[in-house]
Amino acid sequence: MRPQLHVTPAVLDALGFLRGLGRTGRKRVVVRVLMNDVVGLLPSWARTELGIHRPALVRADWDRPAATVVGWALEWARGPSEIHAAARARLVEAEPGPRDGF
Repeated sequence: MRPQLHVTPAVLDALGFLRGLGRTGRKRVVVRVLMNDVVGLLPSWARTELGIHRPALVRADWDRPAATVVGWALEWARGPSEIHAAARARLVEAEPGPRDGF
């Protein structure tokens, strides 16, 4: 599949759109922090084709921790989620216990 994947004008337009999200400076900073972490998840060949050059040390020591903090802050601001609570309850119910022979 890899040889068929290429950067197109539509991809660059979408990337520009995503990087420009946010009506205020504060919101744009949050989007940028999250986008930097997402870009860090791409394989190196994809970052190269997109023209994104962020050193591995920056991605590991800045982008990832910053995105984690932003994620926690967004989760806190959102408040309790019924969907999240239901998913966690299903996980607890699905965990193997003594009755399952484990």
